[in-house]
Amino acid sequence: MKPLRRLMHEMDASTKIDTTDWTKPADPRTAPSIGPVTNDDFARALDSTKSSAQAVKFDKYEKWMAEFGSV
Repeated sequence: MKPLRRLMHEMDASTKIDTTDWTKPADPRTAPSIGPVTNDDFARALDSTKSSAQAVKFDKYEKWMAEFGSV
């Protein structure tokens, strides 16, 4: 997701809203590309992503395992 956001930011910065002819189709050869996913992209994603497991109460699962075991 971070590379896509970076691309969208670059496109916003380079698009001249007032002078762009929006009736012409875009040329894919000159359009910016997402580029490679970098280690920095992963680091930023990990910094901004919260674990969903922290919100789960594991007590009920531990009780289930103690009573019934695994299947």
